Amino acid sequence: MNTLFYPESIVVVGVSEERRNLGRNIVENLERFRFSKPLYLVGHDGGRLKERTIHRRIEDLEETPDLAVFLIPAKHIPDALEACGRKGIRYAVIETAGFNEFGGEGDELGRKLLDTARKWGIRFVGPNCISIINLENGMTLPFVLVDPAQTRKGSISIAAQSGGVIVDSLRLLALENLGFNKLVSMGNKMDLNETDFLRFFLSDKGTSVTGLYLENVSAGRELMNLAAGSDKPVVVLKANTNPGSNRIAKFHTAALAGDDAVADAAFRQAGIHRVQNMRQFVDVLKAFSLPPIRGNRLGVVCRSGGQGVMLADATHRNGFTLATFSDAFYDNVRRGIRAGVIRMTNPLDLGDVFDLDRHIAVMEDALQEKDVDGVVFCHAYVSRPEIPPTERLIRAARELSQRYDKPVVLVMLADKRDWFPLKEAEDFPVFSEADDALRALRFVLDHHRNRARKNGGRENALPFPSPAVVPPGGPSRLLSPGDTFDLLERAGLPVAPFGTAATEEEALAAAERVGWPVALKVSFPPLLHKTEADGVRLGLGNAEELVRAFRSMKGEEFLVQKMVPPGREVIVGGKRDPEFGPVVLFGLGGIFVEAFRDVALRVAPLDEEEAERMIGEIRGAVLLDGFRGMPPADRKVLIRALVAVSRLLMDHPEIVNLDINPLIVGPDGSGVTVVDGKIET
Repeated sequence: MNTLFYPESIVVVGVSEERRNLGRNIVENLERFRFSKPLYLVGHDGGRLKERTIHRRIEDLEETPDLAVFLIPAKHIPDALEACGRKGIRYAVIETAGFNEFGGEGDELGRKLLDTARKWGIRFVGPNCISIINLENGMTLPFVLVDPAQTRKGSISIAAQSGGVIVDSLRLLALENLGFNKLVSMGNKMDLNETDFLRFFLSDKGTSVTGLYLENVSAGRELMNLAAGSDKPVVVLKANTNPGSNRIAKFHTAALAGDDAVADAAFRQAGIHRVQNMRQFVDVLKAFSLPPIRGNRLGVVCRSGGQGVMLADATHRNGFTLATFSDAFYDNVRRGIRAGVIRMTNPLDLGDVFDLDRHIAVMEDALQEKDVDGVVFCHAYVSRPEIPPTERLIRAARELSQRYDKPVVLVMLADKRDWFPLKEAEDFPVFSEADDALRALRFVLDHHRNRARKNGGRENALPFPSPAVVPPGGPSRLLSPGDTFDLLERAGLPVAPFGTAATEEEALAAAERVGWPVALKVSFPPLLHKTEADGVRLGLGNAEELVRAFRSMKGEEFLVQKMVPPGREVIVGGKRDPEFGPVVLFGLGGIFVEAFRDVALRVAPLDEEEAERMIGEIRGAVLLDGFRGMPPADRKVLIRALVAVSRLLMDHPEIVNLDINPLIVGPDGSGVTVVDGKIET
């Protein structure tokens, strides 16, 4: 990857003398950004571009470049890559479209491209991409012209599945006066994908924060391991969240744990910061450019009472608290008051203080407070004479934030003609909306807490091992209830005593063996939802009731199961996600689970600490804690049950879906019992 970003020489394939030729733009970008290494040009018509020769074939080059950049018709790419292989070129960027994004002939071209690359050991970006920008060495490869005046070198690096998102990122970073280090358009990700670029960025000295735009995840567990194993923040904008089909889910878990819900849970579990749109994406990158916030106590300063009220709401809405200022802090504020009408509170309204240098002093005093983890400063200037002092305020915010190693979140509004000049007054992020700023700051706080927990030694170096792979087989099938319960028992999950029966006599014998009262359930043919299919009878207390139920139900085989004492009903489920592998689900169980959708998800495997956090995450967790006089549920055994299901999914990769619903959780000390379960393999 280092050769890809820092090549000693480049060849651009697809250049001509025609003014409309897009390959010329690549050459011009490299010249504009002063790429200093040797640059070669190839185009089938030959000729010259300024002082550079356009060679007709890659084979005609006297030297062997490190990197080839292709912008030629898709049908010619495999042969051109073959020429690279013979020449000794081992890295390529394929900007051309027309491969597997369209299907049909493009799929065949894609296979030929991959075969050629593997034959010669060539690694490539794309196809169908805008390519790479590296401000460290001026390597600017997009086929659209990029203005150096609209870029600033910084420590943000972004890899995106869309070239349009890279172009948008260029514009948004410029509008927000944010510097970047490297930008990569990954295109179809036919070879190199987000995990390759993330691994590089996490080790790259010039990159302090990585942004990813993804429409699909190529290797979910590898992505999680990379992010979890690094202290650098990773911000992901995951799009393509709408399911492409309206299949009716067979399992509660499948209905509740959709692909996007799994991605959301996986990102949180690995400490990846997910955002929903480009505005949030840039806001969070801005927040990470500030010193880290290490606690949730904020000092809030503003210039109007209305601002103060909204800031207080935004503070609490985003999980922060208003810090308690000291008496010494308020004494310093009073020295600058003109009319004595300022209330000594947090948020602090400085609307009566028109000397902005005094505002700077208050900002510094707030940062010096030991109970303040960060300062939010909401500033709205009144007249044009306040522009120079506002510029001083912005510079002071940057300097003081760095000096005290605490974030200053500067929220500011200005007239249209002054807005961009003020934002460009200093290399410091400015927000226009307090709620957006605090939402972004919350990501930074979460990151600090996640890293503190990780560095405390709980997580392993590779917390998300890959499960075994099952060779593709025939169509999926439901296990019989008996086989399901046998498998769950072997996994260490207590199952209510049961027996199977095909006749009344066998049913009665099973009931005597497990003990009255019993439940009678249709075992074969398998039923997904027994209640709706009239496939279950509960609380049968004697032989007469059992026989009557047996004769009224339709089935070839039945399950006779001992009724268990009442308790809290929960669901524990699992599914095999195509991007992240085995996933565990937990929520309140019974017939209302899909109605309330109050569930938590985790990528397996789980340990007991993660399982405990999972339980506490659902809104209904209060019902497990002795709600309204009920005894507390047996959480310890429930935690062990979640870990057991996690281990079962890892050990049995053939399991596609699993539902335990309900799992009865008894009072503290009495354990849990599996009452019903389904497994699809």
